[in-house]
Amino acid sequence: MLKKILWVWTFLLGFYGCSGISFDFDFIPSKPEESYIQATRKGELVWQDKTQIVVVATHLNDFDEKKYPKEEGEVFFLDVYQSNSYNKGFLENGYTLRLSNGEQPTEILPLKKKELQGLMKANAMRWGEYYFVRFMPQDKRTRDSLRLIISHPDFGENQLNFGFKALKKK
Repeated sequence: MLKKILWVWTFLLGFYGCSGISFDFDFIPSKPEESYIQATRKGELVWQDKTQIVVVATHLNDFDEKKYPKEEGEVFFLDVYQSNSYNKGFLENGYTLRLSNGEQPTEILPLKKKELQGLMKANAMRWGEYYFVRFMPQDKRTRDSLRLIISHPDFGENQLNFGFKALKKK
């Protein structure tokens, strides 16, 4: 019996070794994916041991400087999930957004899933709400310590830190 098992294993190993089967696991992200990941932060507001909201924010200026130049303002893509089944968007439910210097958004544009493209579409939660959020252009000092704050009067606040040095893009 043992000889049969060894023979089968030898045959299988020989078969796989000579078959030219390629195990191509692509775990290394492409440069755009890597840039998107570096520019993305996730935050939650938890109250009474229950997650009230999950926010995945991508600082689009850091992701694609050509499409979102800093001179036109700080732009974020927000993917928001509220744990309670509200019929209203998160802003209508008492949540607010601001930068750590107190700056309020100049534009908040709700998006539908079908309007998302590229990496935003590929990485979006299927049950989320989606928004483009724009702030006035910030000076270098503020950009170096950029924090997006989401808050709620009952659930508190969370800061998403975007003040980081990204890897050089090639």
